[in-house]
Amino acid sequence: MDRRSLLKGALTAPAAGLLGAAPTSAAPAAFDVFVGEISTGRIYRFDRNKRFTTANAKWSFKPGGGHPMDHRPRVTDGDGPVLLIAAGSRDSGVASIRRRRDNELLWSARLDTYLHGIERARGTGVVVVAGRSRGPAPHGDSGATPGGKIYVYRPTDRHSNSLVLAQKFDFFQAHGVLWDPQLERMWVIGGSVLQAYRIVTTASSAKLVADPDHRVKVTRGHDVQPDYTNPGRLLFTDTNGVYVYDKATRKPARLHSRHKVKSYVHHVSGEQMWTGAAESAGSEFGTKYVHFNRTAIARPMELDRVASPIVYKARLDESGYL
Repeated sequence: MDRRSLLKGALTAPAAGLLGAAPTSAAPAAFDVFVGEISTGRIYRFDRNKRFTTANAKWSFKPGGGHPMDHRPRVTDGDGPVLLIAAGSRDSGVASIRRRRDNELLWSARLDTYLHGIERARGTGVVVVAGRSRGPAPHGDSGATPGGKIYVYRPTDRHSNSLVLAQKFDFFQAHGVLWDPQLERMWVIGGSVLQAYRIVTTASSAKLVADPDHRVKVTRGHDVQPDYTNPGRLLFTDTNGVYVYDKATRKPARLHSRHKVKSYVHHVSGEQMWTGAAESAGSEFGTKYVHFNRTAIARPMELDRVASPIVYKARLDESGYL
């Protein structure tokens, strides 16, 4: 994949209110990034300002269970900083939680869908896992295969190893999840909808209840992330573009028209970080690049003994949503 051809027209000019390209003399923001690489099945943590090479990796791990589809840092009361991981294959997946200081496995669950997302709700400790359909679609990843599920786990004490299944329900092509502490809602995206849910808990149960006031129509939804520059907004992607959702007005607006963006987020500095598949050819998962638009950098993965690395999602090393 030619870096120049990928960047050309990759994202249209930002909509009003978004930061544009920074002056070339401006120092880029300093932060760490978690990257899921499909070919090796590994998750890597890199300094955003260094080359994404094997030697420069601050941490890497192969979780098993298939492709690393989601990976996000969170902080818990009982176990301290953890990493949530969703890995999957066409027929199954493994959700897991690992303690960051020593990589110890605290909890895992093998499930019968192609896992794509995992999130933990602050306060209740409820963990939600999203899995899309089993098996290949008739024409590659066309989205035509039916199926998809949401799995809800509740803790029975302060520790991650106490998680038990509390609820399971159908959600067509479930892809992404995000806990929103401002609204106290769990967002789920996939198929044709971005939907917010209340989490209702008792001493012995937990369930998601759809909030009809926060529901957005999408086209093959992929991912939902915070806007770290503005807690009143969400950022989400579907096959046709990148969007912002204003939580006060409950209105979505398109930010960028680039197709097949798999993950997109604003760092607090205003940096736009995204990953995506090429629009016309190549892997359905992505390319070897993680894009940083404010400084117009497409940083490739350059891994030992891997001819063609493939990045699905890139996540900021941020443990919470504002």
